[in-house]
Amino acid sequence: MRFSTVIAATALSGSALAADHIVVVGKDGLSFVPNSVEAATGDTVTFKFWPKNHSIAQGPFTSPCAPVDNGFWSGYVPTSDNTSASTTTFMYTVQNASAPVWYYCTQAKHCQSGMVGVINPPKSGNRTIAAYAEGAKNATANVQPTSKASDNPGFGMLMANGTSMNGGKDKGNAAPSVGISGMAFASVLGLMTYLVL
Repeated sequence: MRFSTVIAATALSGSALAADHIVVVGKDGLSFVPNSVEAATGDTVTFKFWPKNHSIAQGPFTSPCAPVDNGFWSGYVPTSDNTSASTTTFMYTVQNASAPVWYYCTQAKHCQSGMVGVINPPKSGNRTIAAYAEGAKNATANVQPTSKASDNPGFGMLMANGTSMNGGKDKGNAAPSVGISGMAFASVLGLMTYLVL
Protein backbone atom coordinates (compact mmCIF):
# COMPACT_ATOMS: atom_id res chain seq x y z
CA MET A 1 0.00 0.00 0.00
CA ARG A 2 1.31 3.48 -0.89
CA PHE A 3 0.86 6.54 1.25
CA SER A 4 0.88 10.01 -0.19
CA THR A 5 3.09 12.79 1.10
CA VAL A 6 0.01 14.57 2.43
CA ILE A 7 -1.02 11.51 4.43
CA ALA A 8 2.52 11.19 5.80
CA ALA A 9 2.48 14.87 6.78
CA THR A 10 -0.91 14.46 8.42
CA ALA A 11 0.38 11.53 10.43
CA LEU A 12 3.38 13.60 11.52
CA SER A 13 1.38 16.62 12.64
CA GLY A 14 -1.64 14.73 13.98
CA SER A 15 -4.06 16.70 11.81
CA ALA A 16 -4.37 18.34 8.42
CA LEU A 17 -1.49 20.58 7.49
CA ALA A 18 -1.75 23.85 9.37
CA ALA A 19 -1.13 27.23 7.82
CA ASP A 20 1.31 29.83 9.12
CA HIS A 21 0.12 33.43 8.93
CA ILE A 22 2.82 36.12 8.96
CA VAL A 23 2.31 39.44 10.76
CA VAL A 24 4.96 42.14 10.25
CA VAL A 25 5.60 44.14 13.41
CA GLY A 26 6.72 47.76 13.11
CA LYS A 27 8.09 47.76 9.56
CA ASP A 28 5.68 50.47 8.39
CA GLY A 29 5.68 52.52 11.58
CA LEU A 30 3.59 51.70 14.61
CA SER A 31 1.60 48.91 13.00
CA PHE A 32 0.91 45.22 12.68
CA VAL A 33 0.53 44.25 9.01
CA PRO A 34 -1.98 42.80 8.59
CA ASN A 35 -3.71 43.90 11.78
CA SER A 36 -6.50 41.33 11.33
CA VAL A 37 -5.89 37.64 10.60
CA GLU A 38 -8.34 34.79 10.09
CA ALA A 39 -6.81 31.45 11.08
CA ALA A 40 -8.08 27.94 11.72
CA THR A 41 -7.56 26.01 14.93
CA GLY A 42 -4.02 24.62 14.84
CA ASP A 43 -2.74 27.34 12.50
CA THR A 44 0.16 29.46 13.66
CA VAL A 45 0.57 33.21 13.54
CA THR A 46 4.23 34.25 13.34
CA PHE A 47 5.13 37.80 14.29
CA LYS A 48 8.27 39.20 12.60
CA PHE A 49 9.84 42.16 14.39
CA TRP A 50 11.34 45.26 12.77
CA PRO A 51 13.14 48.13 14.54
CA LYS A 52 13.31 49.34 17.02
CA ASN A 53 11.80 47.54 20.02
CA HIS A 54 8.29 46.11 19.94
CA SER A 55 6.24 43.43 21.70
CA ILE A 56 2.95 41.57 21.43
CA ALA A 57 0.63 41.13 24.41
CA GLN A 58 -2.84 39.62 24.48
CA GLY A 59 -5.50 41.99 25.81
CA PRO A 60 -9.29 42.01 26.24
CA PHE A 61 -11.45 43.93 23.80
CA THR A 62 -13.04 45.82 26.69
CA SER A 63 -9.70 47.10 28.06
CA PRO A 64 -7.35 47.99 25.22
CA CYS A 65 -3.65 48.38 26.13
CA ALA A 66 -4.05 46.12 29.19
CA PRO A 67 -3.18 42.40 29.40
CA VAL A 68 -5.52 39.48 30.00
CA ASP A 69 -4.72 37.04 32.81
CA ASN A 70 -2.61 34.13 31.54
CA GLY A 71 -2.49 35.61 28.06
CA PHE A 72 0.54 35.58 25.83
CA TRP A 73 3.32 38.16 25.88
CA SER A 74 6.39 38.08 23.69
CA GLY A 75 8.45 40.39 25.85
CA TYR A 76 10.43 43.09 24.06
CA VAL A 77 12.26 42.08 20.89
CA PRO A 78 14.81 44.79 20.08
CA THR A 79 16.47 44.98 16.69
CA SER A 80 18.54 47.72 15.08
CA ASP A 81 18.92 46.33 11.54
CA ASN A 82 16.75 48.57 9.36
CA THR A 83 17.12 46.32 6.30
CA SER A 84 15.65 43.09 7.67
CA ALA A 85 13.49 41.65 10.41
CA SER A 86 14.96 40.34 13.64
CA THR A 87 15.97 36.67 13.62
CA THR A 88 13.77 36.32 16.71
CA THR A 89 10.07 35.81 16.02
CA PHE A 90 7.04 35.17 18.21
CA MET A 91 4.76 32.28 17.24
CA TYR A 92 1.20 31.88 18.48
CA THR A 93 -0.78 28.69 17.85
CA VAL A 94 -4.54 29.20 17.44
CA GLN A 95 -6.36 27.15 20.09
CA ASN A 96 -9.95 28.06 19.21
CA ALA A 97 -10.78 29.67 15.86
CA SER A 98 -14.16 30.91 17.12
CA ALA A 99 -12.62 33.01 19.91
CA PRO A 100 -11.19 36.42 18.94
CA VAL A 101 -7.67 37.11 20.20
CA TRP A 102 -6.94 40.83 20.60
CA TYR A 103 -3.36 42.02 21.04
CA TYR A 104 -1.26 45.18 21.24
CA CYS A 105 2.31 46.47 21.51
CA THR A 106 3.28 47.32 25.11
CA GLN A 107 6.09 49.73 24.19
CA ALA A 108 5.64 53.37 25.31
CA LYS A 109 2.38 54.70 23.75
CA HIS A 110 2.45 52.35 20.73
CA CYS A 111 -0.92 50.83 21.65
CA GLN A 112 -2.57 54.25 21.98
CA SER A 113 -1.05 55.16 18.60
CA GLY A 114 -2.93 52.32 16.91
CA MET A 115 -0.47 49.42 17.19
CA VAL A 116 -3.18 46.82 17.86
CA GLY A 117 -4.39 43.69 16.12
CA VAL A 118 -6.75 40.72 16.24
CA ILE A 119 -6.76 37.07 15.30
CA ASN A 120 -10.20 35.82 14.21
CA PRO A 121 -12.32 38.95 14.70
CA PRO A 122 -16.06 38.49 15.19
CA LYS A 123 -17.97 38.10 11.90
CA SER A 124 -20.61 40.62 12.95
CA GLY A 125 -21.35 43.20 15.60
CA ASN A 126 -19.45 46.22 16.84
CA ARG A 127 -16.32 44.42 18.10
CA THR A 128 -14.11 45.36 15.18
CA ILE A 129 -10.42 46.17 14.87
CA ALA A 130 -11.39 49.80 14.22
CA ALA A 131 -13.38 49.89 17.48
CA TYR A 132 -10.47 48.27 19.38
CA ALA A 133 -8.03 50.86 17.97
CA GLU A 134 -10.44 53.67 18.87
CA GLY A 135 -10.68 52.34 22.44
CA ALA A 136 -6.88 52.13 22.60
CA LYS A 137 -6.59 55.86 21.79
CA ASN A 138 -8.40 56.61 25.05
CA ALA A 139 -6.41 54.19 27.25
CA THR A 140 -4.71 56.03 30.12
CA ALA A 141 -1.82 53.55 30.33
CA ASN A 142 -0.06 50.96 28.20
CA VAL A 143 0.42 48.01 30.54
CA GLN A 144 2.86 45.17 30.01
CA PRO A 145 2.09 41.75 31.51
CA THR A 146 4.09 40.61 34.52
CA SER A 147 4.82 37.16 33.08
CA LYS A 148 7.28 36.38 30.29
CA ALA A 149 6.54 34.55 27.05
CA SER A 150 8.21 31.45 28.46
CA ASP A 151 5.74 31.37 31.37
CA ASN A 152 2.86 30.57 29.00
CA PRO A 153 4.42 28.47 26.22
CA GLY A 154 1.08 26.90 25.32
CA PHE A 155 -0.11 30.28 24.13
CA GLY A 156 2.97 31.37 22.24
CA MET A 157 6.72 31.20 22.15
CA LEU A 158 9.70 33.16 21.06
CA MET A 159 11.64 31.54 18.28
CA ALA A 160 15.21 32.21 17.12
CA ASN A 161 15.96 30.82 13.66
CA GLY A 162 13.16 28.26 14.04
CA THR A 163 14.26 27.08 17.50
CA SER A 164 12.16 27.58 20.61
CA MET A 165 13.83 29.87 23.13
CA ASN A 166 11.94 28.32 26.04
CA GLY A 167 12.33 24.63 25.34
CA GLY A 168 8.67 24.29 24.34
CA LYS A 169 7.62 23.08 27.79
CA ASP A 170 3.88 22.91 28.29
CA LYS A 171 2.77 24.10 31.70
CA GLY A 172 -0.83 22.97 31.21
CA ASN A 173 -2.21 26.34 30.12
CA ALA A 174 -3.23 25.07 26.69
CA ALA A 175 -2.04 22.75 23.98
CA PRO A 176 1.69 23.24 23.56
CA SER A 177 2.98 25.37 20.72
CA VAL A 178 5.70 23.35 19.03
CA GLY A 179 8.15 25.01 16.68
CA ILE A 180 9.71 23.04 13.84
CA SER A 181 11.70 24.64 11.11
CA GLY A 182 10.63 24.17 7.51
CA MET A 183 13.87 22.36 6.72
CA ALA A 184 13.48 19.93 9.63
CA PHE A 185 9.86 19.28 8.69
CA ALA A 186 10.81 18.65 5.07
CA SER A 187 13.56 16.25 6.17
CA VAL A 188 11.25 14.24 8.42
CA LEU A 189 8.50 14.30 5.82
CA GLY A 190 10.92 13.15 3.10
CA LEU A 191 12.13 10.29 5.31
CA MET A 192 8.57 9.20 6.10
CA THR A 193 7.62 9.30 2.43
CA TYR A 194 10.73 7.29 1.51
CA LEU A 195 10.01 4.66 4.17
CA VAL A 196 6.40 4.04 3.15
CA LEU A 197 6.89 3.97 -0.63
